Amino acid sequence: MKILSMRKTSPENSVGWWTEEDLAEKETDSMMESFLSDDTAHNYAIRDLLKLNFSDYCLSHPVPEFKLKTLNAMISCKTGKLGYTLIHCRQCGKMEMRSCSCGNRNCPSCGYLEEKRWTAMRRAEVIPGIPYFHLVFTLPHTLADIMYQNQKDTLNLLFSSAKETILELSMKKLKMTPGILMILHSFGSDLSLHYHLHVLVSGGGLTKDKTRFKRCLSNQFFLPLKAVKKVYRGKFMAGLKKLHDDEKLQYFHAAQKYRNSYEWKDLLDICYNTTWNVEIKPLAPVKKSGGEMDEKETTDNAVSYFARYTNRTAISNSRILSYDKERVTFRYKDYHGSSYTMKEMTISTEEFIRRFLMHLLPTGFCRVRSAGFLAGCVRKKSLELIYTLLNKMYEPSEVKSMSEAELILHFFGKDVSICTDCGSKVEILPRMSWRSAAQYIRGMPALE
Repeated sequence: MKILSMRKTSPENSVGWWTEEDLAEKETDSMMESFLSDDTAHNYAIRDLLKLNFSDYCLSHPVPEFKLKTLNAMISCKTGKLGYTLIHCRQCGKMEMRSCSCGNRNCPSCGYLEEKRWTAMRRAEVIPGIPYFHLVFTLPHTLADIMYQNQKDTLNLLFSSAKETILELSMKKLKMTPGILMILHSFGSDLSLHYHLHVLVSGGGLTKDKTRFKRCLSNQFFLPLKAVKKVYRGKFMAGLKKLHDDEKLQYFHAAQKYRNSYEWKDLLDICYNTTWNVEIKPLAPVKKSGGEMDEKETTDNAVSYFARYTNRTAISNSRILSYDKERVTFRYKDYHGSSYTMKEMTISTEEFIRRFLMHLLPTGFCRVRSAGFLAGCVRKKSLELIYTLLNKMYEPSEVKSMSEAELILHFFGKDVSICTDCGSKVEILPRMSWRSAAQYIRGMPALE
């Protein structure tokens, strides 16, 4: 492979230039790697674990195409297979080369900036001075097999059942429409299959005629819990029976028995006779001082908790303690009532990958949704109306249209567009391959 090395051909020349030499591929790679920024300080445990074991897993297990694409992207994340970004200062000649990330919504190594952006935007939508409530809608474990085999239809039903329950009871009991933010979790802390919705609901909303903003009478009470459980169960089960009657559900493996009408009826009886678990946790009102949120407020913490899983799935790199070709050890929360203790679990790599794959949702499925006055089509208009009714000025978050460089400056105070050596403006080049990066570097004039 030919590449131009950076050296002067004439000591008398004050500028210098590149000269072409025949270099061995190993020498070329060594020279290029000198420009590659050091990334060893970051933790990529899940990527490296999958890189070590996923190909063997595929030899003995069928994997759907969309899951293959997801894991291949994660395995290639920040390795150079997805290209490089070059940062070049023309003033002093400093050059950095960084491996591109995959940007997949399931990757634990990506999405941190987008998580920060999402958090800031949701905080700006929180109405100051009113209580908020954190609701958790769960499902009986007997439905897990059917849910997993029919994810799109049944998870859409889960979202609609929870949304309609809150909107219907809020209008009936409180005479108002609240703002609703929902995020789907398909996992327990040990990566088991556990479908449930986390829902953040405002303790206040617009009246039917939209002439008043009505606040909850109590910071501790939103809706009667028994009524919420009953309506939620009724709506979900009615929707599930309709899917069954319309022959939209598929039954394979462990769920194959439900093709039998008697088994299906037994399942319905079990679900109707089970107390469906719904939690309602009151959150302290958020206060604004000088346009900034109080970071210690419980409502703000809830928004931050919701944000954790907007750009990652099931488990983070920091929870992986060790792994090899045979076993994986990770930390998980062992719940006892309202409290939990952190424990360690060791399972085979095959079982770990199987569990991780269970939580990859179908392509295009939206796991974060909003409703009420926060519904996407009316959100801005509704918030402006609410703030007008409260005699306040609505200020949307400024981060929505920011670039990545602007987000880094905004959140961390670091200007990546300025050279750290000379303080000049740097040029950030778009994604390119290893060969294209080599050609670009070859074309640069040498410096003294």
